[in-house]
Amino acid sequence: MIVLNDRIIPWQPTVIAGPKQAMLVTPETATMMIKKARRPVMVVGPLAKRQEVLEHTVRIIRHFDLPVVATADTYRSLSEAGIESEPHGIVEITNLLKDPSWEGIRGEGQHDLVIFIGCIYYIASQGLSSLKHFAPHIKTLTICKTFHSNADASFPNMDDDEWFRYLEKMYAE
Repeated sequence: MIVLNDRIIPWQPTVIAGPKQAMLVTPETATMMIKKARRPVMVVGPLAKRQEVLEHTVRIIRHFDLPVVATADTYRSLSEAGIESEPHGIVEITNLLKDPSWEGIRGEGQHDLVIFIGCIYYIASQGLSSLKHFAPHIKTLTICKTFHSNADASFPNMDDDEWFRYLEKMYAE
């Protein structure tokens, strides 16, 4: 429980996230963020190996020509789908993204937007928190089916059907 202005408020970790909370975004806003970014990168976690999620992820990667970081054991699934990716752990890629002098996945310079999909919630939350506090040069976007309060922008909590509709809208131009 939190006491705020003499009112007792139940503690909600996904809502009360400190001074900088995530903005809920629509697929159109997420698409606009990716198009506006000069050097975006997509971080794909193990939950994206599920066939339906992998298909949407691959379409988004191809649609926006995104450089990809494969975390955990997603490298093989992405390779089999014809996607080139760099294998890094979530902690390793978070540390690289925090370094403003890192030249990025394609060696073109530091990324200005990182998009997360399919990462395990509690690990992604820690990585996003680290980027929020120690990488002011980078914006974060999560296109997962769960809301990430530590991201700059995130899809809301939703079921699979609604999530797949959101993902389809991102590449259906």
